[in-house]
Amino acid sequence: MKRILFAGLLSILFTAAPVAASIMTFDFTFSGNGATATGSVGFDMALLASLGPGRYIHDPFRGSYSPSTGYDNYAASDANFVTSLTVSVSGSAGGDGTFNLTNNVATTDFVAVLFDFPVTVDFTQNLVGQASTNGAWGTNVPLPVSGNPNPVPPPQSYTGDFQIFALDPAGAPPTGTEPYVLTAGGGESMQLISFAPSAVPEPSTYALLCISLGVVGFARRKMVKGKVRVF
Repeated sequence: MKRILFAGLLSILFTAAPVAASIMTFDFTFSGNGATATGSVGFDMALLASLGPGRYIHDPFRGSYSPSTGYDNYAASDANFVTSLTVSVSGSAGGDGTFNLTNNVATTDFVAVLFDFPVTVDFTQNLVGQASTNGAWGTNVPLPVSGNPNPVPPPQSYTGDFQIFALDPAGAPPTGTEPYVLTAGGGESMQLISFAPSAVPEPSTYALLCISLGVVGFARRKMVKGKVRVF
């Protein structure tokens, strides 16, 4: 009976591990006009893998506020793939600070994240500079008006995109203004120069592993005390 319980415990703990492991964190940097924005964003990689290359927008608050950023003009598929987002801005004339995406429209600084990868990319490496359609990912190659789903600003790009949209673009949080561009609260336009996976795994992965090992160790000690041999 104890052996069955032990096997069941292992199954529950390590079946849950891939859920945490499917979340991947990326560090990014925007820079330009004397201002810099650094941050990290968590992606649900299992969801993105199931969707495949494409243009997706994470907009969990749709319908609960009136967008004023213009990002609703983007032709993108809804997909809530973002698990976390934080951005710190420095060097801005009026937009320095740390800003976050929360799950509450009353407290969040951001309302949407746009991510576009037209072709398969290597998410284990810096995405900026990787080969994409009509150029390198991270390089803005505007679609011509004749083939652009958004012939009026904001335009789409041939190569892909990564933009963050603030709830109130007139306030301090930075917001996306064109492909791969983040504009600080002081008006500084910053270009994406790096988008790479974090070298540190998600804290949830570490926590789950520690809990798993601790519980398994405790269970094994209890079995040894009860003189139950586990093969």
